Amino acid sequence: MKFRLTFFAAVFFMCLATAFTAEAQRGNSGAKFRGAYKRKFRPSWTVFASPGIAVMNSENEGDPGNADKVGVLKNNGMGPTLSIGALYQFSHDFGVEGRLGYLNFNGKEDARARENININDVTFKTNAVEASASLVYNLTNTYVGSRFTRSRNLRLLVPYVKAGVGLLAYKSSSSSERLGVEYPEATDYPDIALVTPVGGGIKIQYSKQLTIAPELNVYFTTSDYLDNTSYGYVSPLTGSNDAYLSATIKVMYNITAHRRSPFRIRR
Repeated sequence: MKFRLTFFAAVFFMCLATAFTAEAQRGNSGAKFRGAYKRKFRPSWTVFASPGIAVMNSENEGDPGNADKVGVLKNNGMGPTLSIGALYQFSHDFGVEGRLGYLNFNGKEDARARENININDVTFKTNAVEASASLVYNLTNTYVGSRFTRSRNLRLLVPYVKAGVGLLAYKSSSSSERLGVEYPEATDYPDIALVTPVGGGIKIQYSKQLTIAPELNVYFTTSDYLDNTSYGYVSPLTGSNDAYLSATIKVMYNITAHRRSPFRIRR
C-alpha cells in the first residue's frame, strides 16, 4: 500500500495535471487507485418503468377538527400510478425524457360532510393517461471526479431535477354518499388538459446498465375538473386548477451501455 501511494504521488508531481481517485473495489477489501482522465462522452438511451402512488389536490376540504376518519390522503384522492418511458442523455449534465403514464384517483368525502359540515365534499373516481416530455439536469457528475476529469468509477448517488410539459386525458365521476346521489359530468369527458411536471429524484447507480431512482414530482394542470367538481376553491400554490403529486420508484436500464449493444451510439 505504501509503495502504491509513493508511486502515485510521484506520478502526480511529475505530471502536475493528473488527479487520482481512491475507491474501494467491489468484492475486494483492498483499496485500489485509478487514475483520473478526461472521459469521452457518448450519448445513451435508457428505458424505464416507474410504479408509485399519486395524490390529488382536490376540492374536498377535509376536517380541521381532526374528526375525519377518512384521512387527508383519501379525502383529497389518491391511487396507483405506473409510467414507462425513455431517457436520451445527450450530455454529461442534460437529458431529455419522454414518458407515458396511467393514474387512478379515488377520493372519499369527509366523514363530517354527513353531518352537514364540509357539505361540498364528494366521493369521486378519476382515471387518466398522461404523456409528457421533460428536460433532466444532473446536479452532480455521473462518474467520480470534476466536470473536466472523471474517473472510471461510477458515482453511487446522482441527484437530479426535471421540468417539462405534456397532455393529460382523463375521465371522472363523483357522488355524495350523504345525499345518495350521483352528480352529472362537470365537463365533456374524456377531457384533455395541459400538464406541467416539476420535480426531481436521486439516481442510485448499481451498475452501468441498472439504476434505481426514487422520484417526486408535482403536476400542475389547466383543469379544475379532475375530481368532477368545481366550487371555486383557490389554492395558494396551484390557484383554482387541480394539481397532483406523484411518488415513484424508477427502474432504469441503459440499453447502450454494453459494448456490443446494437443501440450503442458510436462516434
